[in-house]
Amino acid sequence: MTVLQAIALGVIQGITEFLPISSSAHLVLVPHWLGWSFDSQIQFTVDILLHLGTLVAVIIYFRQDIKAIMLALLTGLWNRNPLANNKAKLGWLILVATIPAGLIGVIFKGFFLDMLDNPRGVAALLMVTALVIVAAELYAPKVRTSIRDIRWVDALIIGCFQALAILPGISRSGVTIVGGLLRKFTRESAARLSFLMAIPVMLGASLVAGIELLTNHLLWQYWPAILAGFLTALLVGIVSIHWLLRYLQNHSLRPFAWYCVLVGLIGTLIGCSPAPDPIATKEPVYTVGVTSTTSELVRNLLMKSPYSEDFQIQIYSSDRQLIKAVSSGGVESGVVLYFPDNLSLFSVPLVLTKLHAIVQQDCDINELSIEDLRSVYTGTTVDWAEFGGVSEPIKLAVREEGDSARTIFESIVLDNTPPSPVARVFAGDDLIVEYVSNTNGAIGYGWQSSVSSDVKSLKISEAGNFSIPVYAISYKEFSGVLREWLAWVQQRPKTDLPEGFTPIR
Repeated sequence: MTVLQAIALGVIQGITEFLPISSSAHLVLVPHWLGWSFDSQIQFTVDILLHLGTLVAVIIYFRQDIKAIMLALLTGLWNRNPLANNKAKLGWLILVATIPAGLIGVIFKGFFLDMLDNPRGVAALLMVTALVIVAAELYAPKVRTSIRDIRWVDALIIGCFQALAILPGISRSGVTIVGGLLRKFTRESAARLSFLMAIPVMLGASLVAGIELLTNHLLWQYWPAILAGFLTALLVGIVSIHWLLRYLQNHSLRPFAWYCVLVGLIGTLIGCSPAPDPIATKEPVYTVGVTSTTSELVRNLLMKSPYSEDFQIQIYSSDRQLIKAVSSGGVESGVVLYFPDNLSLFSVPLVLTKLHAIVQQDCDINELSIEDLRSVYTGTTVDWAEFGGVSEPIKLAVREEGDSARTIFESIVLDNTPPSPVARVFAGDDLIVEYVSNTNGAIGYGWQSSVSSDVKSLKISEAGNFSIPVYAISYKEFSGVLREWLAWVQQRPKTDLPEGFTPIR
């Protein structure tokens, strides 16, 4: 991720977090439409900091209200009269409104994370946001009241509306403002209440995610881009809050509803996939999904084959996302390094590649067994002297969770258990190679195509376990030109394959 990409995402987050048009939908759809493909761990890290930026924005904008509410809460507790005045009462009701979102977020976290990989579904939910806004404008009571008159039932009902916004595509500010309108609040009061209600929800989510974030090595690798996105989201967020509160004094929410309908229709009808990467001038027949690890292989083979004009390539950030896309029919076929046996997809092995354990060039250890590797990566063995080498603390390097290299390495070496928590996490084979080559005592792993002369590959007993098939997968049986190309690939000699790959036979 570049600094400019992070700034663009910060602008999107700062605007859409507070305007009733769903920030989660735009953070899913815009990168897809622009063809931006980010590593899942990088995207996770940036998303946390973008949301933290808008959290700081709402705290800064409403700092006087927050100060008054906190002071009233503390004074009420000290005097054993927690509902002493309207400010204290509002503080407690904001906490009550947070309960539904907190419960649903904890219980259904996995489901909502999976929704982020379904941009077409997110676009459809954006139209649900539009429908809710229009319905509220048509049927909400016309008699309006202010935020001072909020009751317990109002807080709980608006909190339930806020819980719906955990679905990406449902605007949190949109549905909470709608909840306020239905409970007879003015638009401005409903918006102000929506922003104040956002603080405990966003703060709780940031704290939970922040624990994982602080252990994520990518925070420090990409800090310029992450900091740029955070500051942009903060500044744009403050402007967005101020503008929306002034706008709602004399205007309705309907323009935002029509905007949600437009974007939702574009996403569902035209499509949400990134722009394909064409490799030929005539209209292609098939789209092949690849990852950063398999893209060079597929490009090389397509250019050499007589079928190059029949295909186009679409890049995905990980094998996991590509497999999901194929399973859902988002792309007809893909080429992956990791293929779980429990998936009901058609698969064909194409070529072989190898996973290498790597150390620094001047490391005096040349060979390890699988058991040795296991003891290293579980933290049982912590010094190279235990293998007969020069005494040096062992420093572990691993790929991010969900990466194919890590999944396969953990399957072969660690019996599907996680590595030692002291291992440093990297977002690419090239980053692991760079770290290992420059760090005394470091050990890592990577695909053969990425291993350079800057590091040394260890000889591993039972090395055959590290020969991994590269699969072509599809949700339906291979046929036509696609089947012919796959058969052509399987017959290629080693001289026709890029470095790091060997024939399957």
